Amino acid sequence: MHADGETDGGSASEPSAEPDPPEPGSPRGIPANPMSTIVDVRCPASGGASIDVAWIRDRAGAVIDRIAAEHDGNIERCTVRIVDDAEMSAAHQRFSRVSGPTDVLTFVSEADEGLEIDLLACLDEASRRAASFEHDVTHELLLYVVHGVLHAIGHDDHDPEAHARMHAEEDRLLTEIGVGPVYRVEGGGA
Repeated sequence: MHADGETDGGSASEPSAEPDPPEPGSPRGIPANPMSTIVDVRCPASGGASIDVAWIRDRAGAVIDRIAAEHDGNIERCTVRIVDDAEMSAAHQRFSRVSGPTDVLTFVSEADEGLEIDLLACLDEASRRAASFEHDVTHELLLYVVHGVLHAIGHDDHDPEAHARMHAEEDRLLTEIGVGPVYRVEGGGA
C-alpha cells in the first residue's frame, strides 16, 4: 500500500454536482476546525458497488482525530477521492512512476494549521480484496484511508518489521473505533 465521493452521505451512484477536487496536495482554502479534522470523502462513480460514503467519512474522522491526538500533531484536513483502476493507474504512473493500479496513494502538504492529506483510494482494488477475503468493500476502503493517513505521519511498510508495525497500528485503530481488523495477507489469515 502506498502513497473522491459524495460529501452528503448520498448514494455513491449519484453524480456529484461539485467540480473535481484540485490536484492532490494543492491548497484548498478550507478553514481550520480546532475541534476535529475536516474529512471529505468523494466517490464520483461506484462501479456498481454499494458504498456508504458517510460511514467511511465518520469513521475516518474518528481514526484521524485519534492519530492526531496521539502523535501531538494536527491534521487539518483529509480529502479522500475513491477512484477506479484506470484513474488510479494513471495517478500511480504519474506520481510514482509505477505501472498499474495500487490500493491507495497519499499526498501530504504542510499548512499553517497542520497537515493537509489527500488520498486516492482504488475502488476496484478494494472490491477485489473484499471479495477475496469475504468482507465489506466499505471496510476495505476505510482501511486504505487509515493506511494512507499513517503514511502521511511517517509510518513505512517497506521492510518486514515496519510492515508488521504499521498493520498492527491499523488493527488497533480500527478496533478502537468498533470496526475491528480488516487487513489480511494473501494466502494467510488476519
